[in-house]
Amino acid sequence: MTGQGGNKEGVVGVTGFIGSGKSRVSRFLASRLAWPCLEADRIARDLMRPGEPGWLAVKEYDHKYIRPDGRLDRPLLRQDIFSDPQVKCAVDGRIHPLVKAKLQELLGPGERALVEVPLLFEAGWDTFFGRIILVYADQDTCLQRVMARDRVTAQQAQQAYQCQMPAMEKIKRAHHVIDNSGAWWNTQLQLLHLLDILMGRRV
Repeated sequence: MTGQGGNKEGVVGVTGFIGSGKSRVSRFLASRLAWPCLEADRIARDLMRPGEPGWLAVKEYDHKYIRPDGRLDRPLLRQDIFSDPQVKCAVDGRIHPLVKAKLQELLGPGERALVEVPLLFEAGWDTFFGRIILVYADQDTCLQRVMARDRVTAQQAQQAYQCQMPAMEKIKRAHHVIDNSGAWWNTQLQLLHLLDILMGRRV
């Protein structure tokens, strides 16, 4: 999120690969820090309700994504985004600025908060955050989790995974990396160490 308010030093961005467990990590950290936790995906869903700005933007792009009852055809849109880079670019270009504007509105000056943004680096929002936490899991683990959670095929899970920036590029750009490939207790040990850093008890 460059511009429109610049870097928010007290705001921590949490990102990661699809199926990496970033939502669970965000909830764990927010509960112990007693900070609000905002979800870019939830904001996007709210913006996609009939008549809302995101819904209007998608309708303007292509009427086929609007069902006869006026609701967004999310499965069709998801399928096209993951299978057609042109659709993904067009939709992201319309929705990301709306989500960014809403986040700017919700985060007051000097506020401390966690913000979960799945495509943080892909959207070019990294300069907005004081710190960025990357939740990592190996590709096979991510794909298995996505298939179990979303009840999609291996091919669909793979398409979603490949829409993301390569792992090493994300790792290089993050301030902190949490490996959530294994047991949750191991992830918690990493997060307890990270909490000390976020609360200024350890550098």
